[in-house]
Amino acid sequence: MDSWLWCGLKEGGAMPTRQARRRRRNAQLTSVAVLVLVFAVVIWIDLTTGLWQHAVILSGIAAGLLTFLLTALFFEQWMARSAHRRWFPVTHLALTDLLHALGDEERSEFSRGVVVPRSIDALGDHDSVLAAIHTERRAIAHALARWVGFLAASADVQDLMDRTAELPLLLDDARDAVLHAESSPADAAAQQSMHSALAAVNASIRAVVDEIEATLGTIAVRGR
Repeated sequence: MDSWLWCGLKEGGAMPTRQARRRRRNAQLTSVAVLVLVFAVVIWIDLTTGLWQHAVILSGIAAGLLTFLLTALFFEQWMARSAHRRWFPVTHLALTDLLHALGDEERSEFSRGVVVPRSIDALGDHDSVLAAIHTERRAIAHALARWVGFLAASADVQDLMDRTAELPLLLDDARDAVLHAESSPADAAAQQSMHSALAAVNASIRAVVDEIEATLGTIAVRGR
């Protein structure tokens, strides 16, 4: 585990990690209670009525229901946790690579756990803004292309991947807004639309960086 990551996660990742563990514990307790109740009902019916000996179809349905509950609530989770622990180093590498792609290399201190999200300066000339959009989109697309297959198949980060994949779409919208503002310099609405689109991109990048840091903290706890 990189030392800089733990330093950076002590503040931002502690609360999401505790909340995730609390929710997971509550869900597990609820699942156990439901399963015990269903088992109790099935056994009570068998002991008091003998229904299952006379209703073969119903007994088959009950057995299938119990098997499904055991598989969905316990076996699948156990297998998922086992796979998560096995692939934890690669998951950590993939998310860290995404974090580097979204972090400002000049202002960030990755070795100290300080990650400053990249941003696009809306006050620059149109050519520089378009160049920044192109650079940002290429960096995000390349990072996603490297890891999207693995993360989609081996890590429980689907929501994070969806939000990261939305960034290129926002950058495309921002590019169109800049081009429109460039072609209509006297149109105040076009200029405002450009600034709003760039602000949305910067805010989304910050949100994804924060979520990656929190997710790294969560999977680190689960991977132990």
